[in-house]
Amino acid sequence: MPTNVVSPIDGETLGQVEQMDAAAVDLAYNTARKALEEWRKVPSERRGRILLRAADLLETRAEDFAQTETLNTGKLLKDTRREAGRAAACFAYYGGLADKVTGDTLDVAGPFHTYTKREPYGVAVGVIPWNVPYVFAAKKIAPALAFGNVSLLKPAEETPLTALMLAEVLAEAGLPEGMAQVLTGGAETGKALVSDPRADLIVFTGADSTGRVIAKAAAENLTPIAMELGGKSPQIVFADADLDAALASVLLGAFSATGQMCIAGSRLLVQREVYDTFVARLSEAVAGLRVGDPREQRTQVGPQVTPGQRDKTLDMIRLGQDEGATLAADAPYPGAQSGGFYVPPTLFTEVNPEMRIMREEIFGPVLAVMPFATEEEAIELAHATDFGLAAGVWTKDLGRAHRMASRLRAGTIWLNTYRMLSDSVPFGGVDHSGYGREGGPEAVRLYTWTKSVWTSTEPGIPPGYDF
Repeated sequence: MPTNVVSPIDGETLGQVEQMDAAAVDLAYNTARKALEEWRKVPSERRGRILLRAADLLETRAEDFAQTETLNTGKLLKDTRREAGRAAACFAYYGGLADKVTGDTLDVAGPFHTYTKREPYGVAVGVIPWNVPYVFAAKKIAPALAFGNVSLLKPAEETPLTALMLAEVLAEAGLPEGMAQVLTGGAETGKALVSDPRADLIVFTGADSTGRVIAKAAAENLTPIAMELGGKSPQIVFADADLDAALASVLLGAFSATGQMCIAGSRLLVQREVYDTFVARLSEAVAGLRVGDPREQRTQVGPQVTPGQRDKTLDMIRLGQDEGATLAADAPYPGAQSGGFYVPPTLFTEVNPEMRIMREEIFGPVLAVMPFATEEEAIELAHATDFGLAAGVWTKDLGRAHRMASRLRAGTIWLNTYRMLSDSVPFGGVDHSGYGREGGPEAVRLYTWTKSVWTSTEPGIPPGYDF
């Protein structure tokens, strides 16, 4: 049964996609299993060449992907153009890495030559959210294929368009049929996909609530799983920081992508000596943010991707006021007459660690700020949440910077910068932000398993093992 795909910019329908049912999922698995037998015969160097050809094709079609991604997600066009480059670079990175996966030779006692080798899991299932669908599709498919797996990808029901385009490009690059399939649909499609015992690996990016459901389904079949879940990341500004740079970074970390980032720096901690000055400047900057059509050059904040997320953000803004926080600044935004899913970028002060706006992931352009006095207090406040995905620290004191990096419980720490990502750097979280790592050498470990091989140079039963 087809469903409409709607643009969050104006609420207009972009097209329709199929809701794949259990029978379609079953067929996808049957196809994947047959494809896997053929893909395993393909030398790693040839797999890499296919991915490199895909990277070249994706670069030539970058503008098409960017325009489609902006229409489907409401993300700023300047951001989706950068992300189109990231997706192409992802295929280039893993294309180059495909034939460089190695094992180890191990020195063990006795007359043995012992080594390890990496083996692909088989059918790798990727499930991705709606906030950065093109990049996440690339990050799930490219490493799976590079290391000898086949890929089943389920994009979010609301934002499937660039994933479907990606599948077309991969076929054009020479990827044989069935090696990378995109399964469109909602919760029922996802449930059928992750509950199937033919899944050899599940890699999920999304909300922690959905992660719990997927983890339970995977556990029934003992399917290995890695999950990158939500975040409530602190940005910590010390009095000695470069406040101009910190201010720009705080705005970027909290309000870019309309706050719809797992790494959003949505909790701001500012040392008391500069708190009043910094918050005054920040309030003025937030009030001046330009909200509107993401295709326009002047726009800084676009719409939320879905009506449900828009409503949740508006509810959390009201909740913050009900909890006693002070709404220090917000920006004007297009109303309901626009047809789009817009919300006001909002800054809260006079908050405490127990307030929900300081503890829960909002996934919208809402920033809450608190003062702190010492490093110890900054650490305590930073850890006053269940999440542990990322954190930012601003200070000119190099020793303090590395002390904070050592003590903060989060998968990624940015020192005097924020929101920098690379396929060559591992990424993931701890606690309610999930487990497992994607990117860099960790991707090899994620998408392959270790096989140990013992060879006796003196065939027979070793001394001491006689019956």
